[in-house]
Amino acid sequence: MKIQVRLSGKFERLLLNATQTTSVSLNYLIQEVQAISTKYQRRTPELLRHSFGLDFIPESVLINLCKQSRGAMRASDIYQVPALKLLKHIDSQLNDRDIQEYAYNFVCEEGSISLTAEDAQIPIFSGAVCEQMGNYLLTLQESDYPGLNSDFIQLLWNTSEDYWHNLPDLEKINYALKSHDLNNFFLNFDCHLSNNNFQQVKIWISIEELPLRLRSAITFLGFSSKIQEDYISNLITDVQLLVDQYVSTYQHQPIGLPDEIQPNPSHGSQISFVIDSGKNRRTIHQIIDQASEFLLVSSYIIEDENLTELICHKSAKLPVYILTDLNNELLDRIDEQISDSMVIPEQYQITDERKKSCLRMVLSENIPIRSGAFHLKTYISEKAAYLGSCNLTRRSLDFNTEAGIVVSNNSQHEHLISYFQNFWYNHSKNEVIRDANSDGFRLRSVIYPHQRKYRKNHDNFLTSAQYQQDLIENLRNFPQNEQIRIYTRSFQPSREIAGYLGALNTRVFIDSSASMRYENFYRKSFNVQNIRKIDNLHAKITILGDKIAYIGGINFNFNIDFIFHNNPNLNHSNLHDLMYKTINKMEINQIIDRLENLNLKI
Repeated sequence: MKIQVRLSGKFERLLLNATQTTSVSLNYLIQEVQAISTKYQRRTPELLRHSFGLDFIPESVLINLCKQSRGAMRASDIYQVPALKLLKHIDSQLNDRDIQEYAYNFVCEEGSISLTAEDAQIPIFSGAVCEQMGNYLLTLQESDYPGLNSDFIQLLWNTSEDYWHNLPDLEKINYALKSHDLNNFFLNFDCHLSNNNFQQVKIWISIEELPLRLRSAITFLGFSSKIQEDYISNLITDVQLLVDQYVSTYQHQPIGLPDEIQPNPSHGSQISFVIDSGKNRRTIHQIIDQASEFLLVSSYIIEDENLTELICHKSAKLPVYILTDLNNELLDRIDEQISDSMVIPEQYQITDERKKSCLRMVLSENIPIRSGAFHLKTYISEKAAYLGSCNLTRRSLDFNTEAGIVVSNNSQHEHLISYFQNFWYNHSKNEVIRDANSDGFRLRSVIYPHQRKYRKNHDNFLTSAQYQQDLIENLRNFPQNEQIRIYTRSFQPSREIAGYLGALNTRVFIDSSASMRYENFYRKSFNVQNIRKIDNLHAKITILGDKIAYIGGINFNFNIDFIFHNNPNLNHSNLHDLMYKTINKMEINQIIDRLENLNLKI
């Protein structure tokens, strides 16, 4: 067990080895960044941005800063090889400066805590400032802490320990099952220090600390219904009793979709393609705003407050259902119960506030929302349906080049509804519900006794695995004189696919934020030479000559070794998403025309 408490007080810093602080100019900082980058062979402005956390600075601005710091008049003057944008070597001036070392403390009513300089909770001190008021999240793993009042710490520890041990077994099981992580879960309670004084405490429990029978019950209840059916006869008597008691006490009926959801036949049949930059909001707004019977929403990320307000407004008039991906990392950042204990990277803070605001809006209107490994971006009403690359984010809606298909009153419309139903019933992991005991939310597992049957195979719609297999089959005998065009946020082909692409007339368009290291790797290893970078490219399109086109939400990411090396928790083949495939030449020409109107060609 460990406990966390938030203490109020002030942060102090004490200069150890000098009498006064000295200011550092922006020019000096940029010079030092260039000195380190040229020393360690990160010699282009692009590599400099990615290697030093400067992605928020446009490359053109960074080049101007490099010019200014070197006193250069032209951009070419800062390069040793202008054609390759290789920066000239520059010497570091760090050895000529005094290194200033500080001691840090947090002082509060209960005592004083010595902090290491690496402690992420230390605020930023500017100039000669040496004190700042603030809060410190203290983590206790035993009933003692150096520098703090021992009576205070012991009271916190003993009261927390008693509170946990006196909880009924069923409540302990429920805390574990409703947490984001079965192996390490928490609960909040108010520790009364005196008659009029209390301290809010968060108790963290590891599942290994629990008795075997509780661990067994939690593990069993976390299984799917199918696995439970296979193993229930093997449970020992006291575990079986716990399971039965828990089910009878906490069992709930999952929220289902209406039985009859289908396109409205009074609307004409239509297929059109939306490939544009900065105009995606209008398309999705129109689908949501014109819905009059139902609205199905699936977005990997939801952070646009205007469209979320519109969705909430529609929910008062018609049924609305939402699929999204609230993975553990995201939940940890936006859940009020635990976000205060985390150090949130600056680039996430603003968008996470919007995600939190949007989630609160949806939950306040009691809109059913489910979480799972959904990368799907689809917006469906009885009038029309969109499938594509556009999330409900400001960047996707207003800035990115996104691509999608809009269908109305045809088989594609029907099958998008069927896919949504299949994902809702058979691939959702949790319902997201408001937590009555806090001002936040929690996940509640949704396991149906039997999977519901929905037609999920349609010649025009492919899952990630089907998309990859279809590409391989069509590339295997693809004519060498025809052109292949790939538009993707990131480019990570499998070795087999890259081998085919390298031998064919292939053009690849990727987002400008893609790593130069991996771009060069594929140029060299698989002879994929024609790669063009485009700012804010989020579209996912693959065109094989004039015979086949794919458009939707799946990136060209099929290299499992690459994926797991960079992010062991991410496997794109396990994310639920769709691509629309067409062999209709009129549709293929529409896609090509829209791309050329945006000048997206080599």
